[in-house]
Amino acid sequence: MSTNENSIFTKKQFVVLFALLAMFAWGCAYPFIKLGMIEWGIASHDAGGKMLFAGVRFTIAGLLTFIIAKGKGQPILEKQPGNLGWLFLLGLVNTALHYFCFYTGLSNCEGGKASIINSFSPFLLMLLAFVIFREKMTRNKGIGIVLGIIGIIVVNFGTQLGGFAWNGEGMILLNCVCSAFGGILTRVVTKKVMPITATAYSLALGGLMLIAAGLVCGGRLNRVTGAGVLLLIGLIAISMVGFIVYNQLITYNPITEIAMFNALIPVFGTLMSCLMLKEAFGIQNLFGLLFMGAGIYILQK
Repeated sequence: MSTNENSIFTKKQFVVLFALLAMFAWGCAYPFIKLGMIEWGIASHDAGGKMLFAGVRFTIAGLLTFIIAKGKGQPILEKQPGNLGWLFLLGLVNTALHYFCFYTGLSNCEGGKASIINSFSPFLLMLLAFVIFREKMTRNKGIGIVLGIIGIIVVNFGTQLGGFAWNGEGMILLNCVCSAFGGILTRVVTKKVMPITATAYSLALGGLMLIAAGLVCGGRLNRVTGAGVLLLIGLIAISMVGFIVYNQLITYNPITEIAMFNALIPVFGTLMSCLMLKEAFGIQNLFGLLFMGAGIYILQK
């Protein structure tokens, strides 16, 4: 059971540093995934191939995380049936369903629209934290949340929402729900199982589910290249760093103080896509980042 109140993940300066590290890692995943799809020969409409690719990534990341947990002296064999059920649920919601909905929705929805819908995931997580864990709403939290919302609106300014399709926008919306409930489940599970071990189970079990879904949908990894392998290794490292750090933060801190950082993921993703894929980084991204930064600063005071 995780109860260490003196963890480095409770100290404010390290909370901000580690949260930014996790968000930056997940932001880097955007160009890595795009380049990886090309190298592994996965077409943009091949949902099965995308799930298979994601499943391999998360399964390997989970297995390597077990090694890290073992090295830190955390038990990796869970013997309590009740805890095994929670770990399976965490892997199902936080990894398998989360990324199944994301990849399926992204295959049938414009990227800009998906970004707008996905941006509200952290605020749904904060709402659930207020309701389920009775976290207190303070003046600083209120101001921080408002500034974060303004930042999201600024980042997505000028993007057309258009229509709505259940296999596109609907799946992105379900992805937001899975992400938010995944954060809640992480808090619950890591009170029963050590955080790194719980992360390992979540990644490995969710990855295996994605592999199974990808194979059922006819997914194939059509070719193997050196660059593709390197990109996959990068994505595995991103998953490990992102989830290990983020799950520790969720364990030891109020969720409302951590969830706001999630809004930075698309900003970092856009920045890294600009650097690696030569995509545009609009001025609205810079102003949006400033609003989000101000919101996070006030939220942490």
